Amino acid sequence: MANLVVHPRASALQISLLLIAFLLAVPISSLARPVPQTDQEALFSEAVDAYNHNLFTQAQSKFQQVTGAHAPDAQQYMSKIKAYQDAIGLAKSAIERNPDEQDAKNMEYAIQQLQLAIKVKPDGPWNPNEMLNRARELKAQVEKTHADRSKAMATEYCSKAVDAIKAHHYKVAAQFICAVANDNPGYSCGGDEAVHMCGVNTDLAKLDKTPASGEQEPLAHDSNSQSAGLDQAKAAYDKNDFERARRFFQSANGEAKPEADQYLDKISRYTDAIANAEKASRDGQYEQARTAFLRAATIKPDGPGDPQIRASAMELYLGLDRFYAGDYGAAIQQLQSCARAGLQKQPLVHFYLGASELGKFLVTGSEDSTLQQAALNDLKQAKQAGFKAVGHDVSPKILQVYNDLAF
Repeated sequence: MANLVVHPRASALQISLLLIAFLLAVPISSLARPVPQTDQEALFSEAVDAYNHNLFTQAQSKFQQVTGAHAPDAQQYMSKIKAYQDAIGLAKSAIERNPDEQDAKNMEYAIQQLQLAIKVKPDGPWNPNEMLNRARELKAQVEKTHADRSKAMATEYCSKAVDAIKAHHYKVAAQFICAVANDNPGYSCGGDEAVHMCGVNTDLAKLDKTPASGEQEPLAHDSNSQSAGLDQAKAAYDKNDFERARRFFQSANGEAKPEADQYLDKISRYTDAIANAEKASRDGQYEQARTAFLRAATIKPDGPGDPQIRASAMELYLGLDRFYAGDYGAAIQQLQSCARAGLQKQPLVHFYLGASELGKFLVTGSEDSTLQQAALNDLKQAKQAGFKAVGHDVSPKILQVYNDLAF
């Protein structure tokens, strides 16, 4: 057997790459003997049984030990467990919020996550079907409450806007009718659409000079005006204009202040989560970054910075990290999750997924034909999509297989 010589100043990554290259160069006959297939059959059967009984921790421990013909199936089971646990965790985080922090978008996000979990394992732990029904009930309640409030607000604000227009107080009129337009652009107020009235009175407000001496502009600081400002702030928040929303919320007082403070807290927690995620990503701490992005997604799924997409991107980086560390099993699990998520970089995902599968096939004795076929299928998908392997630091054996592929 050849000797592996490592320079004393070699980096951890260089050592990992040397080890991979060394292992791929070692004759198959010199590798450790695999666990007998009969034992592997029993181990895989025990793992599946634990999975079926929702003993996920036990199942994961056993699946990680499976090699040979059942290795690809074991990896798929581990990917299922991870996808299920992630989906349930995100859904629970949304459902268990305080009632005053719940909104229809977050409930819809929880529903989507639960549907994903049920698709993976309908009879899984934590009663996903019961949680789904609860999420749907909460969404219906939130939507009804919002609809009732919106209807009452539109009626009231329309009336106040019309009164302000009659009094030529266009700034006040714009404040009220624009709040209605942000919620329901087509709402009919005095025979005109709210969105049109908003535009007209906004233009007129620019010509609306400061009231003459001794004349007080009505509603400038009363509770109704505060309510209109709060609705404008919510509209800005929904549109991800956090800076504008923050200014509105910070100026709230009286009865509007408690709700404004809740939104300010959401914005603060969201921006902190995104900032932490970005820092962790820059530092190469991809698991921490992924967790932080997911935390932001539970606060506002469609928030600025696309936290859900960024979380999936961190999964890709984790997969590449595991690949270059020589942990092909973990790399396969992470990259399979990326493939299911449908990231934009699918050719790259399939290339490294195929490389991980082929690497595991080679270092485990080249006996698992199903693993080899999975590798060839993924590499072929990458090649068909036009992926260029030039510049990617992978084993020459893997590159040769990739370059020789015909399609």
